[in-house]
Parts: sequence; C-alpha cells; structure tokens
Amino acid sequence: MAIDENAVVAACSHLPLIGNEDGLIPAFGLYLTRHYADFYNRSSFEAVRQVEQYRPEAILQTEAGLIEAGMLCAFYTFGGIMLSQEWEAVVTPMIESDDDWVYGVIAVVNSLGWGKWRLEQLIPGERLEISIANSYESAGWIGHYPRSQRPRCYLAQGGCAGIMNLLYQGDIRQAPALNPDYFQEIFHSPGSFRCQEIACRTMGDDMCRFVTTRTL
Repeated sequence: MAIDENAVVAACSHLPLIGNEDGLIPAFGLYLTRHYADFYNRSSFEAVRQVEQYRPEAILQTEAGLIEAGMLCAFYTFGGIMLSQEWEAVVTPMIESDDDWVYGVIAVVNSLGWGKWRLEQLIPGERLEISIANSYESAGWIGHYPRSQRPRCYLAQGGCAGIMNLLYQGDIRQAPALNPDYFQEIFHSPGSFRCQEIACRTMGDDMCRFVTTRTL
C-alpha cells in the first residue's frame, strides 16, 4: 500500500471547504453541503422507527431505500472525488497500483469527519472489509435511542458498496461520465457489489464492521 493516509488527510484538511453565497461548497469537482449529522440521522432513524412500529413488514424495503441513497451518494461523491483536480494533485502521485485507489478514497473519507474508516481486508474485485470506530450514524443512534436489535449505518453500507462498484464493477479510472445510466449499469447489473453491516455499535458492538461482496 503506497498511500500515505496522514499526508492525504493533512492536505484535504487544508482545503477551503467554505460555503459560497448559495450555501454550497465547491470542492473535489462537486458541490458539497455542510449540515448537522443529526439532521440526517434523525430524519432517517425516525422514518425507520415509524415503519418498524406501524408497517414492520416493510422494514427491509425501507432500509434498502436508505442504503440505495447511500450508494447514490457514493457514486456521485466518491466518484467525483476520484475524478477531481484535488485527487489528481494529492492522491495520484502516491498511486502505484490500481488497488491503491481504494486506500486513497478511504484516506479522503477520513478527512471528512464521518468517523475513522479502517480497511481490514481487500481482495481486489471480490471483497472489501471496513471497520469504523466512531461512525456518525451509530453515534447518532446511541445518543437518542435504546440499544438496537439490527445495524443502523445505512449510508456507510452504501458507501462501502459504492467504492467497490466504482472500481471493480465499473472503472472510475477510465473517467466515465457520472450519470444515472452509468449508476444503473454498475450498481444494478449482475455481479454488482452489496454491503452487509455485520457488527454495529448501536447493538453494543465495539465498532461497526462492513463486508462488501458481489451479488450472485
């Protein structure tokens, strides 16, 4: 692994992530926004809790929708980051192999305040294991709700799947156009990647753990 994560985090931390007159943050070739993590957390969790209470038969479909939103976020955000001038300037000089793209994007994620992501295992084109010691989704649940019986890091699940789909189902290295058709092609075609959260702090585990593999 050739990526110096500390150097990537330091470089990204000095980017001027300041909103413009429209409240948007132009960075990484994207328009980002900054808002309270709990705004997302409470919106998602309250929706899920309402379904659990009144339509429990629809809970899996509801959670799938939140994970799908996470995959869309990963597609445009992670994809945009890996196509950006900032990536070209900071990360590209460190890349020695195709798999360094995975380490590079995780290093960028660790500069964004989403919790400390750690790559536990990468089998190129097959499997990705990630742990997050302090995911903001689990922190949000723990701060407002009792211990859960199921994992709750929906956006992170979509994010992990997104990394693998962008790099091994599609090929972000070829600078494709990030449009809805390409999203459908690489996220909803046979063999695309899906993530399962196998441990979650909301359930009393020490950290949140994610395994991403290809669908059959």
